[in-house]
Amino acid sequence: MLGPVELHGNQQIDTLGSTRDGLIVGCLALDAGRPVSTDSLIHRLWDDTPPARPLANLYTYVARVRRRLRDLGAEGCLVQRTHGYLLDLDPDRVDSHRFQHLVAQARALSDRGADQQALRLLGEADALWLGEPLAGLPGLWAEGVRGVLTERRLAAQLIRADIGLREGHFADLVPDLTALAEEHRTDEAIAARLMTAAYGCGRLTDALRVYDTVRRRLAGELGADPGEALARLHHLILNSAPVEALLNRPEPTVPAPRTLPSHAELVGREAELSTIVQHATRASADTSAPRHIIALQTVSGMAGVGKTVLALNAADRIASLYPDGVVHLDLRTHAPGQQPLTVISALTSLIRAFGVPASALPGDPDALTALWRGLLDTRRAVVILDDVRDARQLRDLLPGPSPSLVLVTSRRRLTGLPGLRSVDLDVLPAADALALFRSVAGHERTRQTGEVADIVRLAGFLPLGIELLAGRLASRPTWTTSHLLRRLTQGQGRLREIRDGARGNIAAAFDVSFRALESVERKVFRFLGLRFGPTIDAYAVAALTDLPLDTAENVLESLLEAHLIQEPSPERYTLHDLLGEYARAIAMSEESNAAREEALSRLAEFCLQAADAADRLAYPRRLRTDRAHSAGRPVPPWGDATAARDWLAAERIGLMAAERHCRTTGHSRLAALLASALAAFLDDDGHSAEGWRMHAAATEHWRESDDRHREIHALIDLGNALTCCSRYEDARTAYTRALTAAEETSDPESGAETLHQLGILYWHLGDFRQALAYQSRTLALHAATGDDWQLARCRSNLGITHLYLGDFTESEKNLEAALDGFREARDLRRYARTLINLSDLHLRTERKDTAREFLDEALTILTEMRIPAEIAGTQVNLANTMESPRDLTKMLDLYQDSLTTFRRLGDRRNAAETLYAMGSALHAAHRFTEAADRHRHSLELARSVGAVHETAQALHALALAEQQLGQLDAAADHLTEAITLAERTGAAHEAAEARKSLTKLRRAQKERPQ
Repeated sequence: MLGPVELHGNQQIDTLGSTRDGLIVGCLALDAGRPVSTDSLIHRLWDDTPPARPLANLYTYVARVRRRLRDLGAEGCLVQRTHGYLLDLDPDRVDSHRFQHLVAQARALSDRGADQQALRLLGEADALWLGEPLAGLPGLWAEGVRGVLTERRLAAQLIRADIGLREGHFADLVPDLTALAEEHRTDEAIAARLMTAAYGCGRLTDALRVYDTVRRRLAGELGADPGEALARLHHLILNSAPVEALLNRPEPTVPAPRTLPSHAELVGREAELSTIVQHATRASADTSAPRHIIALQTVSGMAGVGKTVLALNAADRIASLYPDGVVHLDLRTHAPGQQPLTVISALTSLIRAFGVPASALPGDPDALTALWRGLLDTRRAVVILDDVRDARQLRDLLPGPSPSLVLVTSRRRLTGLPGLRSVDLDVLPAADALALFRSVAGHERTRQTGEVADIVRLAGFLPLGIELLAGRLASRPTWTTSHLLRRLTQGQGRLREIRDGARGNIAAAFDVSFRALESVERKVFRFLGLRFGPTIDAYAVAALTDLPLDTAENVLESLLEAHLIQEPSPERYTLHDLLGEYARAIAMSEESNAAREEALSRLAEFCLQAADAADRLAYPRRLRTDRAHSAGRPVPPWGDATAARDWLAAERIGLMAAERHCRTTGHSRLAALLASALAAFLDDDGHSAEGWRMHAAATEHWRESDDRHREIHALIDLGNALTCCSRYEDARTAYTRALTAAEETSDPESGAETLHQLGILYWHLGDFRQALAYQSRTLALHAATGDDWQLARCRSNLGITHLYLGDFTESEKNLEAALDGFREARDLRRYARTLINLSDLHLRTERKDTAREFLDEALTILTEMRIPAEIAGTQVNLANTMESPRDLTKMLDLYQDSLTTFRRLGDRRNAAETLYAMGSALHAAHRFTEAADRHRHSLELARSVGAVHETAQALHALALAEQQLGQLDAAADHLTEAITLAERTGAAHEAAEARKSLTKLRRAQKERPQ
């Protein structure tokens, strides 16, 4: 940053040849450790004239920078966040941040009179400068940052000059200060130091000339006179004052208080500690700000997360920046068996810590507050206010305008205070939790890493819980980690086992917060222990607790402020693992069986009502058996289909748990209705592996209830889910049963839907002629009803089937008709799918430009709808339109992203298709060994799901790679098998292409030396 923008790593330097790459790195590095929004990045890159598709361009540049970081061994540093990106890097590894940190430390040392130490740090800071900041980067943002960084360097140069003046190096300073004065023509601070240096080495005339020059420049350029400080210096020089009178020396230091209690060394928390140190460094450097507060708040909001330990270690780290003392005060808000400190007691303790005798303390509270604020008026100290009750208590204890720093820990969310900053403190990452356990229990007894990992997981990665368990192990020489683990999993429960003799069990820490709640807050907290899923919203809480919605929302807000619940995403709430167990325990002990059963029944009914309403909005045209379930309680007001799908995604685990609860507790009808309401979404979002079990149970329920109509629909849902799981034979069985039942009950609508799905199934199986037959039957049925949307569905499937049969004319005719139908019906999702199919057709018929246009339009639609599987499929098709090897890197990035999505969703057929495309791109780049590996993997996946078309194309592509590698016999076998499969499925075009490849191969075999 302090010169040309470069990346350093693995003893390599990447000079970032592109200015856009440099801007991306510069933007993110300037805010290292903090997310930068995409809007900000776009503005910084292009000022107010972004390109037509700024997001697409931004993604390209980010991908390029990510590859550069990966090449330097920094993979994972560039992290995508919601609507933005984060350079996940310690700011001290960025030269501009390192410079600022060093200068702040130097300033603090200089203020304490430690000039030599300060000079060493200033020299280290100045060595970081390699030229003009952000050299060569265009734009308003880069220009603005250059100005800020240049000003910071000037401030550091002035500190160095002050030290030089105090040490009497007057003549040495004159040349550098003269150059600075010419560069900053009206800067009075530079002029003052140059006048002092000239006067100090006996050049009185030069000193006076500097003043006169600056005076004339100020008058001519700004219409102003010199300031009071410069005029006073001029007066002293005119009166031949001793040089000592001109120097600015720090005041003699007095012993500074240091009342930090003994504490454990911090394990982990490097990111949080770095944030605090960074804030403290800025606060120390920013003398214009009246007050800086860092409030240590926990997102998890629970006791034992390590707020105090972090604050004390942070104070140790930043003490050198605040030479006037480090004071800690425990306000005892949540100390069992102790009374919390009053404001007067707290102020008295704070004032006494700074050396004021008890006899000098005023009795009036207002006078006491004034004395406290006066003490810190000019002091630069760190004050730790530990276990603050709320913002009101904190407000009474804050100093007035002061350069001091206040660190605050609190179990409640603190708001309404100007300048307050927060550090979100969550539970420990797994690796840090493991390290903490070993630091307490000892490494010798914790060598079984797997067992220790299970122990810290059962402690919820909560520092207090980990310390209590490690302490128990350390105090019991005969215990092993396996014994402790067995007690946690098979004993009286985790809450009773996580304890030690001195501090009791961990539930006691939770109990202090719980008992301080109001009655209705305690009720809601108890019932939250019964919720179905990991997160819950206010609507579900209202049903669970039988409270009005506005009351439920207010109580959740109170629990959030008390940090007894978390808000991992907007208006969705959860509990930490141990707090969840604590809530369940008190629900079991303080609520009757009947009350718990009624609460769960209310919640299950709400789940059905809300899921059904969301399903009807998200999938308005799908086949249904029932009228809408009456909404006995309010449901979320989704504005559109995307919002409804987002809610279903957020609630998925809870909704599936509700279905399982109903199915296993004798409420099988409610479970079957829930399965139906969730069917489309689960298939859509890649959760069919869980969904088909629900539909199998629903099918059995409706069969036993002799409800043939609902049984047919459950069988169709079951077949759809099994198809998504590539369990094609089981799907065919389900569809066949549904079709038979539809014919027996004279249900043409269900029969037509079953035929439609059978056509899709046979397409997956690669039996295109059979698929064509089923789709043609479906088309005839819907043509009689005049349902244009259903006709468009049929046309779309006929188009893609004709495409794979090699009949491109019929394919295009049907796909164009489908596109018109979906456009008229305003079905954007299927419209986008049809665009993708059209792009495939155009790609096969050498019309790459239009294929890419179709895909760009489809990707825009699907990205807005946030449908991962279809976005991934579109990316594969988009990569297919590119040229290898020219665009190979971009192609492989797109393929890899899509492959990751398909693997996460368990979609083996599309994963096979993606691996085939990757292999083809590598083949075109003459990377035949890698190409063969991808095709073998594609072949393995295609065979595992019975996808005949994908199997045939993988065989053909593998044979071509093997031919290039000289494996001619294996290639011939694979081509022969590919031809057989293609002919069996009616894929005439594919069979013809494979025959051509086999003919060329036979010729090569004959020419091969014997």
